[in-house]
Amino acid sequence: MSLPDRFQPGAHSGRLLLSVCVLAMALIAGGCQVRPLYSTPGPVVAGSVDGNIRSRLASISISQPGDRVTQEVRNHLIFLFAGGAGQPAAPAYSLQLGVVSRDLSLLLVQNATNDKSGQPTAGSMRMTGRYVLTRLSDGQVVGRGTRLVTAAYDAPRQRYAVLRAQRDANNRAARELAEALNLSVAQDLSKF
Repeated sequence: MSLPDRFQPGAHSGRLLLSVCVLAMALIAGGCQVRPLYSTPGPVVAGSVDGNIRSRLASISISQPGDRVTQEVRNHLIFLFAGGAGQPAAPAYSLQLGVVSRDLSLLLVQNATNDKSGQPTAGSMRMTGRYVLTRLSDGQVVGRGTRLVTAAYDAPRQRYAVLRAQRDANNRAARELAEALNLSVAQDLSKF
C-alpha cells in the first residue's frame, strides 16, 4: 500500500477539517475590534475618522523650554499637534514638558597597532521626556507620562565629527520623542 492510497479514503475528512478551521478563524477574526485612535467612539465604520482629537491636540499650549533639547522636542510637538500652525491663540490644554538627554558610551575599541587610549567609537543618546497635560478650564490633570527614546551614533576620531554625530543623534532622538509624546497625549485625550 502506497502513501497516497492510504490517505485516499480519508480525503473527505481532510476537507471537513479545513472547512472547520476556516470557519473557526472567521469567527475569531469577527470578534476583533480594532479602530483608529483618531476615530469617534461607537461602531467602527470605514471613514469614521473625525477631527475631534486633532482639534483637541491643536488646542494644547506647550510650556516654554529651558534648554536646546527641550526646544527641539517642543518644536516637533507644535508641528505634530497643529500641523505647522503654531501655538493656539486660545488654548484649552496646557502641556508641561521636561526633557533630559544623556550621552552614553557604548563601545570601546582599541586599535591593534599602538592605540590603547580606549576612546569610545560608538555612542548612544538617551532622551527621556516627562509630561503633564492639564485642562485649563478646571485645572484637572488629563494625563501624565514618561517616554524614553534612544538614538545611536558612531564616534570617529575627529573631534568635530564626534560633536556633529552627537548633535545629529540628539536631533533624531528629539524627533522620535516628540512622536512618542504625540501618540501618548492623543491617547490621554481620547479617554476624556
